[in-house]
Parts: sequence; structure tokens; C-alpha cells
Amino acid sequence: MIQHPKAFQTSKMRYLLFLLLIVTNYLTQAEIIPTDSGETNYHKANIHFQQGRYEEAAEHYWAAVLLHSTNPSSHIGGKASYAVQDAFVPFIKCYSIRDKLADGTAYIAVESWKRGQLDMAQLYVDQTLIHDANHEEALLIKELLESGIPPNQDVLEMYLNERGMNKNKHKKGNNGSPPQLGNNASGNRNAAVGGFLTPEAHKKYEIGSDYFIKKQFALSAQAFEESCTLTGERLGVACTNAAYCRSNILQWGDKGEQFTRDMERIVDITKKEVEEYRTELPHGAFKWSKSTSVHPHMMLAYPIDSMLKRYVAESFAEMDEKTARIDPTGTKLVELPPDLPYDPKEKISDYIFQYRSLSHFKIRVAFVACGFNSKAVLYLSHDMFRFFNRSKFEVHVFSLGAPDNDNFINVAMRGVDWRQRVKDHVHTFHDVRHLKNSHIELARYIRAQDIHILIEWDGYARQGERAQGLFALRPAPIQVLHQEFLGTSGAQYVDYIVTDKMTSPMNLQHLYTEAFMYMPNHFFSKGHAMQAEVKSPTYDYGMRITMTSIPQVQMPQQTHVLGTGTPQENRCLSSEDVGPTDVSFVFCNFNKFLKNNPETVQSWMNILRSVPDSLLCLLENPREGIPNLRAYIHDMARDRHDGDDLNSRIHFLPWEANPFDHQMRNQDFCNLVLDSHPYNGHTTAQDALYGGVPIVTRSDGDDMSSRVSTSANIVLGLEDLNAYAGVEEYERIAIKLGTDEDYYDKVRTKLIDSCVQKNPMHPYWDVPRYVRNFQSGLLIAWERYLDGTDVVYGSSGVKKKHIEIIEDATTRKGTYEDDLVRWNEMNEKMIQVKKSREQQRGRYGEL
Repeated sequence: MIQHPKAFQTSKMRYLLFLLLIVTNYLTQAEIIPTDSGETNYHKANIHFQQGRYEEAAEHYWAAVLLHSTNPSSHIGGKASYAVQDAFVPFIKCYSIRDKLADGTAYIAVESWKRGQLDMAQLYVDQTLIHDANHEEALLIKELLESGIPPNQDVLEMYLNERGMNKNKHKKGNNGSPPQLGNNASGNRNAAVGGFLTPEAHKKYEIGSDYFIKKQFALSAQAFEESCTLTGERLGVACTNAAYCRSNILQWGDKGEQFTRDMERIVDITKKEVEEYRTELPHGAFKWSKSTSVHPHMMLAYPIDSMLKRYVAESFAEMDEKTARIDPTGTKLVELPPDLPYDPKEKISDYIFQYRSLSHFKIRVAFVACGFNSKAVLYLSHDMFRFFNRSKFEVHVFSLGAPDNDNFINVAMRGVDWRQRVKDHVHTFHDVRHLKNSHIELARYIRAQDIHILIEWDGYARQGERAQGLFALRPAPIQVLHQEFLGTSGAQYVDYIVTDKMTSPMNLQHLYTEAFMYMPNHFFSKGHAMQAEVKSPTYDYGMRITMTSIPQVQMPQQTHVLGTGTPQENRCLSSEDVGPTDVSFVFCNFNKFLKNNPETVQSWMNILRSVPDSLLCLLENPREGIPNLRAYIHDMARDRHDGDDLNSRIHFLPWEANPFDHQMRNQDFCNLVLDSHPYNGHTTAQDALYGGVPIVTRSDGDDMSSRVSTSANIVLGLEDLNAYAGVEEYERIAIKLGTDEDYYDKVRTKLIDSCVQKNPMHPYWDVPRYVRNFQSGLLIAWERYLDGTDVVYGSSGVKKKHIEIIEDATTRKGTYEDDLVRWNEMNEKMIQVKKSREQQRGRYGEL
């Protein structure tokens, strides 16, 4: 256990006076003041901290300390929007979270001595030596203080040089902030010496961050790349961020050469970081000293080794655990209270008695997410809550995010509020936004509800918004990853991941830290068939209508009316004088650009060439990437001189904010989806399938995110659309569908049959059936936990047993329309009861 620094046991007033002394002295050193305002640095620091970028966060928190109250024009109401301690405490926390608290306090000691703040220097020397009695810099400053040598930069440099300690950490002009780099690579010592940024490299990195926040990806990529180069590629996060920004806008270089270099760089940096930061422990366990430069969510789209993706997730899971061990003041890394993390077996005797003896016992299941609003996960899954067996399960929600504002609900969503629908159908909806950044308090709150099974609905998909560190504290005895982030958590404290046999086959279990909970009929929850707002597909297309074809509506140009026309007639909203006169077939892909890569686009070009007069309809997401895609196509078509023709057959739809209108556009604009690889369409794929649009997908990947559509096609009886042999088979299947009208009609009809099937519903779209199977999996996990049969023992240690859910006879019968009527009647009664309770207590559902 790291002891609490004696200096922080002084009074709060003395503490603040010392802080203000630092600020006052620094403000006299104009040449080292960063150019951004204190508020700007404080805001950037918080973003970096939430993203787990503690080195970058420390830089900005320190700058915010220095710049507090120096730029009144930027303050709210003429006053700074933060107090000095608001920046100083997390500055220290950035060190303590990485077990480097002594380095942080030593930095302050050195800077204080340089500027003649001798009392302050002595104070922080003492603090440093409490943590590390042999800390070289602290001992040097102690010696200088005792000798009475007047503070001087040159004197400091001389002593550092004599002792082989001069790593340029405290060179004048370093913007008064302590940027730190990894030590995993060598590079230009003039740019980054001993792992520390120069002001120029630091400035470029911050410019890149600013542009990224504004979604100006080209400028962001350029600035990150310059920062990466200036540091000799030591600043891994700048190097990998540059690659990510380029991927967002398809900035792949001539014939994809830049993309190849980017992937090689990411692999090289990540492998070095794995070697340096990861330690194997007995029995298959591991630990990390630091997170990798690249983020787990970024890795999903990269066509690189799947094991590296697991390693990246592991490193971030480890930082979650360390985040959970920071004390509330942020001044030290401490051991948890004796009851944390909670022991999963602590209450097992009570649970065994309750489960086997109490007739009214219910398994308490809780979902945790910050996306209980108009996010994709709720679009797909909010209907699940209508169909839980309330006699056996008590369902809770812990919501970390804010609700949508009323204007958005009323206008963009046309009155549809998914959050409210969830609240209507769960036992308790806990609005815990105020606990999002208080992991211990949140864990205690969840524990107080005596939750048996806790389900994670964020994963790494919402970095900076989700509750980092929560699951590491084990607030529930069984913890499960489900939906949203389709990859391993990398965590040793998540027991199960919900998946299926095709998406996560047993031979790929080494890519996961969790045990599998195998669902039948596809693991993905999708509520399209349950939602009245979502239009069911039709076998026939409606007559094409545009706003200009309606006499009483005067529009300057044709505007498409949803639900009308064939994809060939609608031409992806392109002009009839661009591309073929008579369109034969329309391929589409409505994923973000970052999900695609040069190999995928080359295959699309081959498909277009082989299907005369066909079009490719894409989503302009983002618009900034369109010129890059067109340039890449010209580059790749140079030898065949058909770049202009291909580009005339590729068109882009604008973003559609309303999810129901977006889903309808699939039937209107698309004959066939050409799926992305290795990052499939997930929500977009379900939209397409329920629009009666088949999907051709590559089935040769190992990543969970690359096998979602493969599994879907099998359940839908469309396995012929799975390209198990790779990209060439992917092209052959797409070309056959685009040129064989009878074959295409047969496939499309079979898909639409599944969407409109009643009595019983098709298993792919049957949400009540999905929930019954999901409950079965949770029940198996619960009973194995109680019996102690949830683990297996082997040469590599103790592992969780996989769960395979086998449908019982009742579940296999599926859901009939009469069943839905009964469910709706039961739910209406329950909602009325809850509304009555609301009137009695003045609040409804949210605690």
C-alpha cells in the first residue's frame, strides 16, 4: 500500500496557499506560459483523462494550474470555471494511477526550486521521498536545498549531467508542463529526448486533438503525423491517432500504400508495447503496467492479427482496474477497502438458501450503460425488456447517460422515446449519472441493490462516457458483456460474453478472456419486428414518387418520397445524366467509411465492372472522405482507364437523423449489401435485412465483429451468401446476384418471408423467443455459480465453463400473434400500476 503523503495532511488553507504560490510565480515567467487558456487546457485534460490518456492529461492539468485566472475574457461571468485544486488534484492522479506518484511530486519539487520557491520545493521533496526514498531527482533537490546554492537553470543542468540524469525533463521552454512518452522506441533526440516531448511536438499533438474534436480528420491526421515524426515515433498515441484519422476519411495514399504503412506502424507499436507492458502470470493470468497507444474500438476495423486486438483490450481493462483504485482526492493509489473488490462467493450461502427455499425468489438482473437514449444499442434492444419473465427475474437498469432533450424526441424522433419505453418495463430504472465518475460509490450502490447478474452494454464503445473501473470492483457475483462492443473486454473480471457458435467458434476461444454464452438463432438482439415505427419490407416496390411530381408541391429539384420506387429508379438520388441511363442493379454499403479498407473497395470495383450498368450507393459518412475515395478509385483504375466510369457509378446518400427513415431507405435504394470486412455492419446490417435487402459477407475472419453477418445469414437460411473462401468468393457471390435476376429474386423473397412471417415469427426476428433463451443462459450461469460448477480446472489454471443454450420444446414453438396480444395486455396493466405508484410517491421509475 502506498502511504498517504504527509504534506497532504496539512490544512486545506495552507494547501491552497501553496498552490496559489506556484501559480503566482509561474505567471511571471511569460516565456513558458502555454498559449491556450486555462479553461481550454482544463477541458482538454478532462477529455484525455476520461479516455485513459493520463500522460496527455497531466500536461493540460498542469497548464491549467499555471493559467488559472490569467485570461478573464474566456471565463464564465468573468470568473474561472474551475478552481486551482480542480486541476491540481487530477494532475497528481495522472501520476498515481500509473504507480508514478513520486515522479509527479518530484516534478513539482524541481520546478519550485528553479523558481526560488524553496519552501514549496522542500515540501514536495519530502512528499517524494515518502513514496520513493531513493528517488534521484528528489535527492538532488534535497542536496541543493541543504547546500544553499541559489536556484539556477544552468546549475540544475550541470548537476543532472554530472549524475547522468539529464534527460531534458526540466529544460526551459517546456511550456511548464510535464509531457511524458513511452520508452518503447528510439528516435530523433532533438525532438524527444529521454521520453519527453518538445514544445513543437506537443503543440502539434494538441492541434491534432482540437481538429479531431471538430471532426476535421484531414487536418487532425496531419497534425498528429507531424507530432509523431517530431518524437521519432515515440509518442505512440500520436502515431496511431494519425492512422485512425486517415482511416475515417479513406486517406489511403497512392494505391493504398499509406494504409499499408499505417497498419504496419500500428502492428509494430502495439507489439513493442505488449512486450514492454504485459507480464504473464501463473495459471493464465496477466497484468499490464500501462495501456497501449491504440484504443480497442479503433482496432475493430483494422485487418491485423486478432490476438493483438485482444491484447489492446486487456491493457485497457487493466487501466479500468487501476482507475478504480484511486482514492477520492486523487492523491494516491491505494488498496481498496477490505470489502472491495467484492468477493463473488461472499454471499453464496445466503443465495443458495434463498433460491432453493423461497418460492418468491427472483434473480436480480441489471443492465449498465450510458446509452439509454437514442443510441443504436437501445434501438436494437429496448424491446427485450417487454418480455422478461417477471415471476423469475427482477430487471434493473443503471443509466449513466443523460436522456435526450424534449425537442430531439419530438422532432427528430417524432415522439418516440426509447428510454421511457425501457423505464415502463423494468422493475427499477436507476438514474446514476451523478455516480459515473465515482466507481466505488457506484459499485456500492449497485451492491446495495443485491444484483445477482450485471450486464455491460457499453464495453469500449463509449470511452469517456462509460463507468470506467466499475466492473473491476465486482459489484455482482456474475458479470456479462452483451451487445454494443463486439469483441472481448480483455478483462479478468467479466465472466461471460454473449455470442453464438458461428460468431465465436470454440477454436477461437483464445481471442477472448470471457467464457462464451452461446445463444441459438444468432446472439444479436434486434427489435425491428416489434416496433410499429419500423416499416416491414414488401415484395413489390411502390410507384416512384418525388415531391416535384405532386402538383401542389413546388420544389427546385426532385426530392425522394420514402417508400416509393425501386433502387434502380431511385439511383441513389443521383442525376439521370450521370452514370448509366438504365440502371441494372444497385449495390450498397451504409457503414461508416472507417469500416472499409483498400482490399474491400478493390473488390467493389471488380463487382461493378462485372455487373454492367450497376451502381454502388454509399453513405457520406463522413463527407470529407468522398474525394479521397474517388481519388483512390482513379489510382487503382489507372491501368484499365475506367476510373471515370467507375466513379460515375458510385453515389452517396446524406446522413438521415431519424432511424426509421434511415431504415426505410434500404428498400428504396439498395438491392444488395456488400458488407465491410473485418468490421461488419451491425445495426446497419439489421436495418438492411429487415428492409428485405440481402447481405453478401466475407466469412474468413476471426474477429467477433467480422462474423456477425455470417451467423445472421445462416439463421436466415441464406448461407450461400457467406464467402468462406475470402474476397474472390465474395465477389463471385455478389456478381451472381447482380446478374442472375431469378436467383436474386429467390434470395430476396426468402429474406422477406422471414421478416413478415407470423404464427410463429421467424426465430431471427422473434424477440420474446430471444429473451426466453437469454433468460435460460442467465439461469444456467446462476445455477452453476451456486453449485460451484461454473469453472473447470486445467493445466493453464481455472477457467469459466462455456454455456450453450439449448431451446426447450416450448421455446422452439416460437411466438404467435396471440402471444403478443397477451404480452401487450399484461404490459399495459403493469404500466398503469407503475403510473399509479408514481402519483403516490411523486416520482416515476427513476431513483
